[in-house]
Amino acid sequence: MSDAKSRPERENHPEREDHPASDTEENKPINFEWTPELVKIGTSRGKIHPSLGPIEFQWGASCCEYRPGMILPDPADTQECLKWIGLSDKKAIEMEQQFNDLYPDDQAPSCGYDEEFQSHTTHYNEITFPKIKKMLDMFIDGMYDNKEEFEYTHKGYIEHGIKLGLRPEFAIFCGLHKDDPRAIENPKLFQDEWFCLGPADIMSDTLIPFWMNLSAFMRGKLIYEGKAWAGAYGMWLVHEGETMDQAKARVDDREIERLKVQARKKSEENRERRNQEREREYAEDRARWAEEERLEAEMLKQQSIDKPSQQKEGDRKE
Repeated sequence: MSDAKSRPERENHPEREDHPASDTEENKPINFEWTPELVKIGTSRGKIHPSLGPIEFQWGASCCEYRPGMILPDPADTQECLKWIGLSDKKAIEMEQQFNDLYPDDQAPSCGYDEEFQSHTTHYNEITFPKIKKMLDMFIDGMYDNKEEFEYTHKGYIEHGIKLGLRPEFAIFCGLHKDDPRAIENPKLFQDEWFCLGPADIMSDTLIPFWMNLSAFMRGKLIYEGKAWAGAYGMWLVHEGETMDQAKARVDDREIERLKVQARKKSEENRERRNQEREREYAEDRARWAEEERLEAEMLKQQSIDKPSQQKEGDRKE
């Protein structure tokens, strides 16, 4: 999902005598309890965003239209954005530190947002929040990498989510409340089917849509503030020093064609890079398999040599 797999391991520092391990925040037992407000959020089936409040749905899809006066985080404040996505204060700081360690020369705009012309089945321009998205990917990768044990209960799942660094109002989506409509409609889901997936799977399926909700509202705010506009081929940013009219005039047919060519070239380069990565991994696998076969053959050969010797030694003793 991201480059988070290559992040450095956390160092193991000895505990100070006046702060034993059992007293640290990480080791404090978590005793989650449902509150009426958490039940309301958790049983909304995603229609209440813990940070944004109620989300309007039309034809089964969320409708994230910015409303003047809405309070939203500043895209440049990555820690605050991560908290709105669902990370605890401590985890937000930790993820920003990890990001800075991994990408000391990151070139993302200081404003927190950028734009990218995409080439998939269709062509479109998208306003992105690259630094926040990378940090979210790193956090999700970290959830999958975590090997700590947890209880296969709804409470156990939620407490594990909190331990991984989620705010309780987001961690509740790791489990189900007994009054959740899904639990009532399908008792087996509540009893055992829910646990076919782990907390990391459930939370990644939850955090990503919630992040998409937040990013959609932030794009809407940029448009409302005159920093961007929506038109043909998606959403576009007004570049520094431009007026809105100049920005719209810049995105003419010639510019669109140039961006299409550039996007196709980038897509081909990415595809080639992925192919090379797969070939490299396959070559490493083949080398590992060959080495394992060689070691196994040597072991069998040594056993065939040792067995007659051991048998002769036994005969002499008799």
